[in-house]
Amino acid sequence: MNVLILSAGTRCKTVEYFQRAAGTGRVITTDCSPLAPALYLADGYHVVPRIDDPGYLNVILDICRQDRIGLCLSLIDPELTLLAQNVDRFAQIGTTVMISPFDAVQRAFDKWEMFRFCQANGIPAPRTWIEPDELRADLGVGLASFPLYAKPRTGSASKDNYRIESAEDLEAVYTKHPGMMVQELMTDDPLDVDVYVDMISGEVVSLFAKKKLRMREGTADKAVSVRDPVLESFIVDFCAIAGFRGALDIDVFRTEQGYSLLEVNPRFGGVYPHAHECGVDFPSYALRNARGLANDADIGTYESGWVMMTYEEVIAVPERLDLHQNAESR
Repeated sequence: MNVLILSAGTRCKTVEYFQRAAGTGRVITTDCSPLAPALYLADGYHVVPRIDDPGYLNVILDICRQDRIGLCLSLIDPELTLLAQNVDRFAQIGTTVMISPFDAVQRAFDKWEMFRFCQANGIPAPRTWIEPDELRADLGVGLASFPLYAKPRTGSASKDNYRIESAEDLEAVYTKHPGMMVQELMTDDPLDVDVYVDMISGEVVSLFAKKKLRMREGTADKAVSVRDPVLESFIVDFCAIAGFRGALDIDVFRTEQGYSLLEVNPRFGGVYPHAHECGVDFPSYALRNARGLANDADIGTYESGWVMMTYEEVIAVPERLDLHQNAESR
């Protein structure tokens, strides 16, 4: 089965893992930049328009027809809504999209809506404010306190995130970024959980938890694997309520009261390779689903205490004229 990985950027290891899982199938990549390294590690690639281009979806559908794609997925958040809205168009040409239902994708992309969902379903989550006056009032009567944490409702990669130590910091953030979302600052253990929810059965069939040791651009590039049955139950219960499908990247905090959910990215996480190198194989699960087969549950087969460290590599390709067009890579 051929696989199409959209917006591949620098996710070279994920491309490699799909090549292993696909066997004789081809793995094709796309990106809007000809300087995206993952293009050149695939079995074939296409430089495509930006995802906000009106003709973008038709370009991708044409690639699926041309390359006989059986499974399609994206590695960036802004593209997920577009895919979720058009699953049927892909299905009509024989392509399965690894994507959650549209409402789940929308909820994950909007962190305020995810907080409201958690509140409504009794899922512990950091207290969050979207209305400045409500937060000011809570601060005034002691229902909130500094430090706090501000970030965009729909941001990613920790861009425009701020630790707020005082009322002056808060007003400065509101002035610079109207509409900013503010949360209580979580100071306990941050963990990242890679999860695969079977696209056919709807059950969590695999997960991999790691404690973050160092963050870079919103991603844990150094982490240590963690096994905890309480965390596993927390994730399985949350996914049963939330309705996600396919690969997920879930951020949680371990507190004295238990686990608290921070956010969900309904796609392969940036450091999914940590999980794969410890024996957790999401690409094989996704390909099996694309063939119409459900996966058996395989939770907790990795070992705790393995430290994962991300490092950089270099790809060299001959210069081409098109390398100078839209050359800003993700």
